[in-house]
Amino acid sequence: MRDGGPADVAATVTAARAAGRERGKTILAWWVPPDQDHVAPALEAAGLVNQDTPGFEAIENALALLGPPRGDSVDGVEVRMVETWEDFRDGSHVVETAFGMPPVTEEELRARYRDYRHPDTPGRAFVALIDGRVVGTSYAVFGDVGVNLFGGSVLPDARGQGVYRALVRARWDAAAARGTPALTVQAGRMSRPICEQLGFVFIAPVRVFVDLL
Repeated sequence: MRDGGPADVAATVTAARAAGRERGKTILAWWVPPDQDHVAPALEAAGLVNQDTPGFEAIENALALLGPPRGDSVDGVEVRMVETWEDFRDGSHVVETAFGMPPVTEEELRARYRDYRHPDTPGRAFVALIDGRVVGTSYAVFGDVGVNLFGGSVLPDARGQGVYRALVRARWDAAAARGTPALTVQAGRMSRPICEQLGFVFIAPVRVFVDLL
């Protein structure tokens, strides 16, 4: 968006929708920080909504962590990077359950897995297991100077056992190993208190605009 005016926003929304549909997407989300809030009316005029939607909250919280997360390692929770179809499938089912999202067909899920395995994909998913069962999942997008966290989710019956914390630690370790020891996250109302306990610092609220294609 060049100057962020209504025409620019409308054109950008149109281009994003075309790109999303070309890739088989059914939903797009725009994170709008306070300094870009002037584009909100144009996004709403284009049909996007700023309200709680399965998988997204109307307001999320930008947080950052520049040092190792607080706390000891979590006993009894295994975390590994997703490298197989089975882990990808099980992690996706955790996301559906935790966020109340509609299930997708196996065909669509396998298409997403192919995208995930593409060399140009900028991130990797992680799954957490207790007694060999996948109970949590998360995603890390690798940037030039840090790693952005997405989609941290834990099955209801596995909460309170340090699963979320273990997933954060694993992604911190991955960030440090690649020489970019910094994490950012857009945390929802459940995740923010946990992240702040781990040492994340609040930066700003972020409005999320959802576009159902």
